Amino acid sequence: MAFQDLRGILQYVPLFRGKTFVVALDGGVISGDSFPNVLLDLAVLHSLSIRVVLVHGARDQIRSLARRRSVTLTNDDGTGPTDEATLEVSVDAISRLTSDLHRDLTSVGLRAATANAVKAHPAGVIDGVEFESTGRIDKIDVESLDSFLREGIIPVLSPLGYDGRATLRMNSDEMAMEVGIALKVEKILYLGDEEPLLADNLRQLGPAAALRNASLPSLDPGLASKLRYAARACERGVPRVHLLDGVLEEVLLAELFSNEGVGVMVHGDDYRHARPATEADIPELLSMMRHSMEDGELLVRDRETMLREIDDFQVLEVDGNAVACVALHRFEANSAEVACLFVKRDHEGRGYGGHMVAEAENRAFREGHEKVFALSTQAYRFFEEKLGYVEDAGFCLPPAREASLEASGRNGKVLVKRLGTPTAS
Repeated sequence: MAFQDLRGILQYVPLFRGKTFVVALDGGVISGDSFPNVLLDLAVLHSLSIRVVLVHGARDQIRSLARRRSVTLTNDDGTGPTDEATLEVSVDAISRLTSDLHRDLTSVGLRAATANAVKAHPAGVIDGVEFESTGRIDKIDVESLDSFLREGIIPVLSPLGYDGRATLRMNSDEMAMEVGIALKVEKILYLGDEEPLLADNLRQLGPAAALRNASLPSLDPGLASKLRYAARACERGVPRVHLLDGVLEEVLLAELFSNEGVGVMVHGDDYRHARPATEADIPELLSMMRHSMEDGELLVRDRETMLREIDDFQVLEVDGNAVACVALHRFEANSAEVACLFVKRDHEGRGYGGHMVAEAENRAFREGHEKVFALSTQAYRFFEEKLGYVEDAGFCLPPAREASLEASGRNGKVLVKRLGTPTAS
């Protein structure tokens, strides 16, 4: 681990200390070979004074017990009708799983308590179908959950609810959402038993995009469910919801203590945004561009140069950290240059370069420029193939830029793009 990686990790510790997370575990994660790693991650979070509420599913365990008892299930995940035989199998499988979960938490030194904190009511008749013993949530007992958390005890919520007369089968994804909203948590983390994959390797998205993806017929139903509840949670005040592969080693730590994480995140806050650079950004910008300047990929700049040009620069922040930059230099005769495009190496391949160039082009368009140019020695293919620039050796550079290019000896290719309408960024 590099020192800069350690600094990146440590910046999150004070941000998360004392905050509450809901961790939702699919039954397949709990029964999987990698679950001991998840337990160790939970122990680390607890040691950092992060308050955790556990919500667990039990679909795999219910299916397994139903096969052994030769019971035909009417529904296995709490989203459809639950007849008497299905409820009996569900309660038995869930009770055993909850007991095993308490044992496993104890093995890593964590105190836990089962909380009957979910008041529910029967789902009733939906689309003409009687849902029998399937429940919907009325209220979360926030006071009882808070009392456990204040004592350093992890509340464990099983996918069962109670209305004072009956036990009801619940959906754990929905329960995690409702608990997170009621407790005003910082994060909800859904751990499934396979990698959450979206089209185009989409990794961060807002609630509207999450709902659009959840409606795709090709998407795994379990992932679609989590996306829907993630979107609703963000719309109702939870800042961020993470969808993770619970089989991945150290998945919780890798997701929480890095800028990009390893899963899919639905965010209700401003997770990623471009903004004007300030003088305070100069040390970070010079530090992250140093190797590219040494390797000749970027024109060498020092602090004084950056200070003179700082109003030309924009920075892309991910989770409060600068990960990319671009400059738009203006010259006489209504000419503008897209320059100093840089993306941190561990953030490449996510479209940030194109996003930043689009930001610069839009600034140029708003200022009345009809075209922009770029000079590149090594990234010209990216500008040509991805961004629509065309090499134009006959393009007349502004005299000041022509002079600085000759003085640098870089012999960069001249790439030009005509601006029509604002570029999507």
